[in-house]
Amino acid sequence: MLGIWLAVIVVAILAEIATQVQLVSVWAAIGGIAAIIADVCGADNTVQIIVFFAVTFATLALTRPLVRNLRKKLSNVPTNADMNIGKHGKVTKIVDKSAGIFRVSVSGDDWSAVTEDSTVPEIGDEVRVQRIEGVKLVVSVV
Repeated sequence: MLGIWLAVIVVAILAEIATQVQLVSVWAAIGGIAAIIADVCGADNTVQIIVFFAVTFATLALTRPLVRNLRKKLSNVPTNADMNIGKHGKVTKIVDKSAGIFRVSVSGDDWSAVTEDSTVPEIGDEVRVQRIEGVKLVVSVV
């Protein structure tokens, strides 16, 4: 069984590498290592298979929520545009008054903008960037 467990480990690691370390098969590799330990200790094939599945599912159950939380934190990486949040800008153009869309200049960059309550400030009014939704700034009049 040693050869089978080594093959399981290699296939699991290759699958992990092929998915760019998305943590889809690392638990099977850990289960394979536990099965090898059981094999070296003299356990029969049935016990090795039970150890493999028990360790694989236990590590999956224990670590998957932690990995999911870590992945959420890492995927929420700020962009350069996020540096504009909290900054002030000036209204430069009214695009569509009925839709509440206008243009603002923030740190020298031109942005499409809206307010939360769909009001349209006057050209030259100062605004503060609250957040970014897609390619539009959501601003408040200062």
